[in-house]
Amino acid sequence: MDSPALVLPPSITLVIALLAIFLSYLVVIKYTVRNNFARTRLGMTSFFFFIVATLSLSFWQYTLHTLPFAGPFFALGALIGHFVGVRGAEERLKSEGLAHYHEHFAHVHVGALKNMTWWSVVNFYSVAGALMLINLVGFSTVIARSEGFAIATSAVGAFLLGTIAPYLVHLWTIRAQHHPNSTTSDR
Repeated sequence: MDSPALVLPPSITLVIALLAIFLSYLVVIKYTVRNNFARTRLGMTSFFFFIVATLSLSFWQYTLHTLPFAGPFFALGALIGHFVGVRGAEERLKSEGLAHYHEHFAHVHVGALKNMTWWSVVNFYSVAGALMLINLVGFSTVIARSEGFAIATSAVGAFLLGTIAPYLVHLWTIRAQHHPNSTTSDR
């Protein structure tokens, strides 16, 4: 007796193709953009748009149903992102100076996590939130295939995007300094 094959939605194929493009782009900027700050800022911005595209491709059929939830969750996330993320980044910039901030703004250091500094929590949250969202998208589209889960996942994604957006705006207001001897290695 043959077991029934799991049929994946076509959006999963598109999202996997988009992920391949996104990861290829990250490799390209890793080796072409020498300035660590500029490279990481480009990577974080492209990650933001990757999340938008992933949510759009995965839940396009629920767009009208998710908008009443996604809008308020994005706005709430943007408020929290501004008052926690941007203020934490500005505090870090003042305490560490521009040169150190340029080199280490996206790093999550164990000592900073133990001390619960604002910026370590924000950086850790962004990574953990994105991983959670990726799993929710997979669960919503492959396993549950439920409109309710799609709406909930879209709301979580909108909140995550809202918290990241003010931080990205903040990063793009800081001028990347050119260092002729900068390296492409991770520190």
